[in-house]
Amino acid sequence: MGTQALLPTKFASDATVVDRATKDRGAQSDKAFASIRNCILLGELKPGEKLRVEVLQRELSLSSTPVREALNRLTAEGLVTFEENRGFRTAPITASDLRDITRLRLLVESEALSDSMVRGDDAWEANVVAANYRLTQHEQRIAAGEIERGEPWTILHKAFHMALLAACSYPRILKTCDQLFDQSERYRRFATRVRVPKRDVSAEHQAIMEAVLARNTKLAVDLLSHHIAKTGENVAKILGEAQTTTKR
Repeated sequence: MGTQALLPTKFASDATVVDRATKDRGAQSDKAFASIRNCILLGELKPGEKLRVEVLQRELSLSSTPVREALNRLTAEGLVTFEENRGFRTAPITASDLRDITRLRLLVESEALSDSMVRGDDAWEANVVAANYRLTQHEQRIAAGEIERGEPWTILHKAFHMALLAACSYPRILKTCDQLFDQSERYRRFATRVRVPKRDVSAEHQAIMEAVLARNTKLAVDLLSHHIAKTGENVAKILGEAQTTTKR
């Protein structure tokens, strides 16, 4: 009778320990995922670079399990590749992959913006205006030579694009937009190390915002599509130039 009375308590205690361990491992996996992902997007881990689990776990002060889990998640996201007997590597930078990313962005962001404009309220509009204002103010400081175009600009730029789509009612589409934006940004960063094309991106953002506020869906989608396509074209051209230079 006494043993039976203890069983529920013992099982509850075991379940608590297991649950805590699972949460801790999940947090470690998230830490590894965020750290490695950020290094890839920033270009600190080069395209095609070998990703050794033992090296990463040492640098991140983690065990191999959360590091492997993070690499598998990044593989599913397309930022890492895996081959038997070769292991994990950062995804390569290729013209065909850039075309794929750009095409997908055109499809899903057009749909997301259209739905966002149907469902967006005054608060959504205010957030779009605020995001554009913060980005514009930052760009003015860059133009004045006060600061360089670095990580803060990238964060503000993404915030503006995501604000445009924020009222979209399809979470999976929004998640896809978020991932594709980051993958596109990786290419943009890579290209700007070679050359920064002349372009008034701020004016493009302003035009998109004005079309959104006017609730002109067709114009807003057309302007956003042109904005995305132009980025793809510029980056593709620079990648081509870099490859030509390398072959010489």
